[in-house]
Amino acid sequence: MRTLQEEHREEILCYVKKEPEMNLFLIGDIENFGVNNETVNFYLHEERGRWDFLILRFHQFYILYSQYEDYNTEEAIAFLSRQTPDCISGKTALLERIAPAFPEWELESTYMSRCNEPKGGLTQPEGMEIRRLGEEDVEEAVDLLSDIREFSKTYRKEERGEQIRRMKEEISLGSKVAVGGFLEGRMVSIASTSAENSESAMVVGVATDENFRGKGYASAVVSALCRDCFGRGKKYLCLFYDNPVAGKIYNRIGFQELGKYGMIR
Repeated sequence: MRTLQEEHREEILCYVKKEPEMNLFLIGDIENFGVNNETVNFYLHEERGRWDFLILRFHQFYILYSQYEDYNTEEAIAFLSRQTPDCISGKTALLERIAPAFPEWELESTYMSRCNEPKGGLTQPEGMEIRRLGEEDVEEAVDLLSDIREFSKTYRKEERGEQIRRMKEEISLGSKVAVGGFLEGRMVSIASTSAENSESAMVVGVATDENFRGKGYASAVVSALCRDCFGRGKKYLCLFYDNPVAGKIYNRIGFQELGKYGMIR
């Protein structure tokens, strides 16, 4: 394994852009943060005269990518075992080969989908204000996400301060855009982007207060976020979903399934 440097930027991008949707986080992080610093590192294993696999470290989140399903899993496991990751993510087919080496964690798999253009016809729910969030909205956004069961592993209340700081930083740097839905001044639904880059972004953190579900709020907020992104020149957007109901909602907005993406945590 060797640590890559800034002079390897174009080689990295060429390698990962074979599957740009699956590598949207990699592309976004290299554009927003660089190749080798306190926030981000790229590590490469070469074998058989090829780039066998790449590993990205973003804070304590690690992403594994290879163009080859027969990559050297022993080397990948050995390297990751020496780190202290909070999560390892990547294409499900790649992670399935290393997951048994981390028996204390689970491999969670979701569907990856892509939108090239948002569909029209969705109406804004009556009484809801939908707008882009600023740094002044971040505390309320983090509190909403941490109260939602599906996000309990990601937005842990004991880490509230750090999560607020990180989200404010991402919004200020432009690596994240968030849109919220408000009823009588209270945020009840949210969606945001991650890995913003010159061509695309990942839609993440789609959530609605459990007391306000089934009213079309999430659809309206995601649709507004998509219009914002395409209005800023994005060529495509991606998102994950893990249940058929969510899939139908996103399909109505304009997303189509591509494959499976996983997280070991």
